[in-house]
Amino acid sequence: MLAYIQSNETNKTCTRTFLVPKQMKSPVYIYYQLDNFYQNHRRYVKSRSDKQLRSRASENDTSSCDPEDVTANKSAIVPCGLIAWSLFNDTYGFSVNNTLLGVSKKNIAWKSDQQHKFGSDVYPKNFQSGGLIGGAKLNSSIPLSQQVDLIVWMRTAALPTFRKLYGKIEVDLEANTELTVVIENNYNTYSFGGKKKLVLSTTSWIGGKNDFLGIAYITLGGLSLFLAISFLLIYIIKPRPLGDPTFLSWNRNPAGHFNFN
Repeated sequence: MLAYIQSNETNKTCTRTFLVPKQMKSPVYIYYQLDNFYQNHRRYVKSRSDKQLRSRASENDTSSCDPEDVTANKSAIVPCGLIAWSLFNDTYGFSVNNTLLGVSKKNIAWKSDQQHKFGSDVYPKNFQSGGLIGGAKLNSSIPLSQQVDLIVWMRTAALPTFRKLYGKIEVDLEANTELTVVIENNYNTYSFGGKKKLVLSTTSWIGGKNDFLGIAYITLGGLSLFLAISFLLIYIIKPRPLGDPTFLSWNRNPAGHFNFN
């Protein structure tokens, strides 16, 4: 599998067809999920230059980006660092009854990131130009503030299994619709024993599905209930005797004084 994914001559296109189990109202969010990918590793997280991402004047600020800091002729790589270098590069195409469905990239990145963390005057330079390509390439004519796939990827995940937003399908998908997905299987997860998954999801008025929060709340609530019942039983079975109020400090005579009452 490793030789397959690293080869430039191998056709990495695959097609999958499945039935939509129930109606999915637009927008239908498209996520890619990676397993066993430690974006929270200390060296990986630090391998970036926020100053370079924000301003063209800091193009040469690459001291924190080793080993993806400069090219062989010492020209700065923009954006530099391992996070940008490992940008996810699988692609997905969707169709229903041989009709292509558009994938919108609008508003998939945080507006605050686009406005304040990625400069509108910063353009990719010398990116993925070395002998070892880590992931996707960037259009050098588009500023970083508009490179939404990069912006989404650069917001690193806290856990080794995570999902990131790829795009949106802005039409309803009816129940039992046959959805065809064309996948360009480019991203190398085989070298570190990882897995890739494609997830389609919708949201309600309380947001999207999040199993982690539900499990965390139920676990914490159950633990709190258990402790409350335990303390109640201890109080009933073996109650703690009340303290003698005569031993309180304000009921005792200070040293060297006498109470004549």
